[in-house]
Amino acid sequence: MNEAALLNVFEAAHQRALKYQRPVVAVSSHPAPTLDPLVLYETHRQGFFWCAHSPALTLFGLGCAWQIEAAGAQRLAEVNRQWFALCADAVIDGPCPPLLLGGLRFDAHQRRAPHWSPFADASFHLAHWLLSENGDGRWLRCQCVVEPDSDPAVLVQNSLAAYEELFAPSHSPESIPQVIERNALPAPQWQAKVANALQAIDSGELSKVVLARHVEYQLNATLDSGAVMRRLHERRSQAHLFALHRGDNCFMGATPERLLSCHEGYLTTHALAGSARRAVTPEEDLKVGADLLADPKELHEHQLVVQTILQGLKGIVSDLQAATRPELLKLATVQHLSTPISARLDDGRSLLDGIQALHPTPAVGGLPGPTAMNFIRHNEGFDRGWYAAPVGWLDSRGNGDFLVALRSALMTPGHCHLFAGCGIVRGSQPEDEYEETQIKLASMEDALRLSSS
Repeated sequence: MNEAALLNVFEAAHQRALKYQRPVVAVSSHPAPTLDPLVLYETHRQGFFWCAHSPALTLFGLGCAWQIEAAGAQRLAEVNRQWFALCADAVIDGPCPPLLLGGLRFDAHQRRAPHWSPFADASFHLAHWLLSENGDGRWLRCQCVVEPDSDPAVLVQNSLAAYEELFAPSHSPESIPQVIERNALPAPQWQAKVANALQAIDSGELSKVVLARHVEYQLNATLDSGAVMRRLHERRSQAHLFALHRGDNCFMGATPERLLSCHEGYLTTHALAGSARRAVTPEEDLKVGADLLADPKELHEHQLVVQTILQGLKGIVSDLQAATRPELLKLATVQHLSTPISARLDDGRSLLDGIQALHPTPAVGGLPGPTAMNFIRHNEGFDRGWYAAPVGWLDSRGNGDFLVALRSALMTPGHCHLFAGCGIVRGSQPEDEYEETQIKLASMEDALRLSSS
């Protein structure tokens, strides 16, 4: 790390901070071909880890140079406002812009459960050190917010100390915690909730609602999030991986679903709804997939999601396009119907405007949206927290990528909370829906080395 180059960047940012009398973000980046984001995450088990595909990008962020926390219905607008105000006068040395990482709660109106207390309605961090890996190679960037009263030399020394922390020795070998107790709503009681949803659908109150399950494990030790992520990475198939830490708590997942990404004003997403198991033999798996593509109930559920995404984006984009037929997205234990969708953002609109327009999609909420959300609040029986909500990153150029945090777990000291859900529509069978959640829980339980029951 070049100390003189870092000082030059921080001094330039300090001059702007003095001139405008406001904070200025400074970024200095350099190639880091020998650093591996997953290895660093395994070592530190802190910060932010991200591994998405199409396009491929891996991130590891450590330390927090700046944060935004916002609450209520306007939380995304407030994040957008604060972030782009901070970046207006950014000093950037190298090809990498400032990049913000975080997520938000599924439902800002739901009462927060104690285990979700470290995770705000919306919470985003500017990592002090951020390693990225994509088609352009591996780059390490130092990100710092310089105030009018900052001392650039002190900021350099603090940054170099944090840099040394990146290379701390690896932790001791993983120990596998034992399960003391497993708590989950018994199958008949959860299936009764599905039956209630079907009554609301038959009455015309709803056309779809997504009901999820919450499984809590009490453990005799804290899970090793680095080892869990390594196992998820080894079997990720078409899943996107994420981990976000807040203190001693980690929210982690291997999700199949991208909510929305933006590259130079061009948006991409996909409708994801309709599921079936993976089969043991290739021949049987092909048949299961073909049956899914021809299943009227699953196709109906899928088309509802396609139409709602198109309707949600219509007011903020142009050149909106969706594939005419769904394709199969095959994961380790489950396969889904998926329809690619693309559009161009209108001038003056941002990626977070798109997130606001789409979340929650019918794939995680239901239809009509407000009625389904109300049904979930009064019938599901637990706080989803950040489960099924957007998690992702946003840079100073307006580019970014947000996933829907499915197939996920919240790890806290001595506990682990797992979540999985499925869409209920006319024709759903409570026993089949319960089995679908079991299949979805299995991949995370396997990575966590917790047995399903």
